Amino acid sequence: MWIFIVGALVYALWYFSVPMPWPAPQPGETAYEPTRGTLVQTGLLLLPESVSMWFGGGEVPLGLFDRLGVMLIAGVMLLFSYALGEFLLVRLKLLDFFGRVDGIVLRLAIGLTIVSWSTAVLGMCGLLHRPLAIVLSLAIVFVALGAAWKKQLFAPRDAEAESEETETKQSEGESWWWLLAAAPLCLFIIGVSILPPYEYDVLEYHLLVPKEWHVIGQIRVLPNNVYSGMPMGAEMWALLPMVFLTGQQAWLTGALVGKLIIGLFTLLTAGLLYGAGKRLAGVWGGRTAALAAIAVPWLTYQSGTGLVDGVWAFFTLAAAYPVLIVLSGSSESEHRDGLAILSGLMAGMAFSVKYPALLVVVLPVFALWIFAVRSDWRLLLMHVVAVTVVISPWLIRNAIDTGNPVFPLAGNVFPTDVRVEDQIQQWNRAHQVPLNSDGSRFSISQLFSGIMTPFGRSPWAGLVVVPLAICGLFYPNRKLVIPLVILLAACWMVWWGFSHRLERFLIPAIPLACLLAGLGAQKLAPFVAGRVALRVWLGLGLLVGFLLVNQTQSIKLDPRVFVSLDALANSHTSGAVAYLNEHVAPGDAVLATGDAALFYLQPPIFYHTCFNDSTMKQLVDMTKEQRLAHLAEAKIAWIYVHWGEIERFRSPGNYGFPGDVTRDLFAQMESQGVLERTEYQQGNPENPAVIIYRVLPASGP
Repeated sequence: MWIFIVGALVYALWYFSVPMPWPAPQPGETAYEPTRGTLVQTGLLLLPESVSMWFGGGEVPLGLFDRLGVMLIAGVMLLFSYALGEFLLVRLKLLDFFGRVDGIVLRLAIGLTIVSWSTAVLGMCGLLHRPLAIVLSLAIVFVALGAAWKKQLFAPRDAEAESEETETKQSEGESWWWLLAAAPLCLFIIGVSILPPYEYDVLEYHLLVPKEWHVIGQIRVLPNNVYSGMPMGAEMWALLPMVFLTGQQAWLTGALVGKLIIGLFTLLTAGLLYGAGKRLAGVWGGRTAALAAIAVPWLTYQSGTGLVDGVWAFFTLAAAYPVLIVLSGSSESEHRDGLAILSGLMAGMAFSVKYPALLVVVLPVFALWIFAVRSDWRLLLMHVVAVTVVISPWLIRNAIDTGNPVFPLAGNVFPTDVRVEDQIQQWNRAHQVPLNSDGSRFSISQLFSGIMTPFGRSPWAGLVVVPLAICGLFYPNRKLVIPLVILLAACWMVWWGFSHRLERFLIPAIPLACLLAGLGAQKLAPFVAGRVALRVWLGLGLLVGFLLVNQTQSIKLDPRVFVSLDALANSHTSGAVAYLNEHVAPGDAVLATGDAALFYLQPPIFYHTCFNDSTMKQLVDMTKEQRLAHLAEAKIAWIYVHWGEIERFRSPGNYGFPGDVTRDLFAQMESQGVLERTEYQQGNPENPAVIIYRVLPASGP
């Protein structure tokens, strides 16, 4: 216990001394690298200013009731998902197996998995423009799963669960105080989850691709966006409401619904951690695990931006939880079949959110099931079938559309991949393990840096987790500790050894580390001094987390939770996109190159990511007449070029960009009378960074 207290103090001193990322200085400015301690002190002093930022600093219109429609639609989806989850738990004979909190969370997770899977399958069948067919299909799923539920409606609750609830009732009384302490962060998470998106990856594919699928009425691999070949299980919660909504802004409202549901997974993770920690260790284990997750700034950032790594992180924990129950010996044999299937569904959903889950979740969890049940092949087969059922639509879709079931990965493995060799190599180079200044990928210094990243070097790792997780290594139940360490090691090894080492790809390890921290807290809880230390440590962690996520210049999280949604969407719309939205006539289309983060662009658009064929490729070897005819046939009246993005992609060490997009090509089309520059230009007039052209009519000069 005293070792933990001393170690926590040492860790806190080191944690607060680590520099935080800050915007690069402008010419003539002095570089500024504040430490976390400096930012926390600043956050305390400038808390009124942070609160003012929630309201936009008084410079933009406020809005609160404009969120009600989004929240209502999300609420209906969550209630429907909850019912589906309860129906399936009945089928799995697990209805009363879980506690109150983890039971609610797992019902939602199961139901959202079914909704995502159903939307994906129906969308791949081309039914996105037929909402009645989707309603009938979901109704059939609802009735089929709910047929056995009515028999359980008035069935008595499991006596064991009632006994456990009675035993812990007294000790859980303190949880209400912790709910109050965590409330500011929880409300902040909900507030930022509903805000319009602004993060590049979200604008480029997480929400842009569902918008395009909604427009064409089918889920397929888009020839202009390589990321559309990835599994997008989480994005289905944005696509589904788009199908049923009407009006010009249906795509935006649906996207906000999906973004809100994605953001709520931070709270669902905390809820599952509470239930899992309490069941596997005790009340303090559950309480600490949940609060530790809420206090991690990375998870709050995921909620605010709409990135899906937090969803993948939740399903990593949800896949591991059932096998941890079996390994700890707290399940009866009649529950094992249901737990194996549940674990498989959750692992499959993790894979449906991100490909790396195959190595981080699916295979390690399956290995733990083999260790837990030995040669019970029937149970192992049920687990594998559950995984396969969830992930198969995405793999089959890719195999049909591209010849590669895991497109855009493993392009060299599948000779039927639709990309040319140069594009496959470009993708592989962009996503390989990065080189250091010495040209090495696996040096000792890189290894040390990689080890220190999850141990607090990452700016957004959070204060609470690391010391308690280290303490959790000494928890007496080795059947819990060793599997968690194995899963954490798998996360780290895949991140460090096989990826391009983006820190947010370590986020799936956070819930596992929080659960291990919960075990450490439970080890300290029997001592009075230990409980005091835990209260202080958790309270400090929540305070630090709240202050850090409000440091907008560093974390780059939009905190304007009370500003009008329209005003926020307008503020996140680039000047070029706003210009096009205003000037493009109905029926005309835009051709864009360079900028692929075009979520807010409303007219029809032809664009490409840096990994796809350029939209200019067909125009390169054409005559003036052919170019005009080609553009007229596609109804392209405007061309938007972002040279700043093109130069960024072509810079050393970056992703690369198609070589047929050149300034000479556009100069030639100007001289031919195919294009003329509009008044919208940005940057140096000699070589503008952004140019919007108007396509001249065929009879023009």
